[in-house]
Amino acid sequence: MAAYGFARFEFPLRNYFFMALVFFFCLPLQAIAIPVFKLLNSINLLNTLPGLILVHSAWGVSFATIFLRNYFATLPVEVEEAAKVDGASDFRVFFQIVLPMSLPGIVSFSVIQFSWVWSDFFFALLYIHSPEKYLVTQRLTLMRGIYQTSWDLLSAGSIMVMAVPVVLYMVLQKYFIRGMMGWVVKG
Repeated sequence: MAAYGFARFEFPLRNYFFMALVFFFCLPLQAIAIPVFKLLNSINLLNTLPGLILVHSAWGVSFATIFLRNYFATLPVEVEEAAKVDGASDFRVFFQIVLPMSLPGIVSFSVIQFSWVWSDFFFALLYIHSPEKYLVTQRLTLMRGIYQTSWDLLSAGSIMVMAVPVVLYMVLQKYFIRGMMGWVVKG
């Protein structure tokens, strides 16, 4: 909804807020690792799946806003204006007109975000310590032995880990391509 607000509404300091989002998006993960670690520890979410979900969700907000703002900007304004002339509120326009039209953009963002979270190793390594709670990317590193490595098992595990985002992309490819092209070619 913030992305729609940035794309359609004029409000004071809009460009400064958007630049702040871009700044937070450009921050390296390592720059926030220690403060987030301390925060998760203080609220007892360290070494828990909800804590990791919270970190990924918070980190994805700026990317979602930037990505979807650019997509919403490509949608025709005339359809929204016609609905407002017919008496629709801004919320009704958003939920009944804009969201259905922006399904390809939302699916594209979701596929990208899922792929990033699925293959994440950095946050999982920092915030999950118990071996019984390890994610699949952490478990792959456990397949290496001290004196020898079973490369066939490690390769098979890596292919299985990579297969999930590939299958997701193949299933949602039609929406993904439309969503990615939606803000490149205005049509």
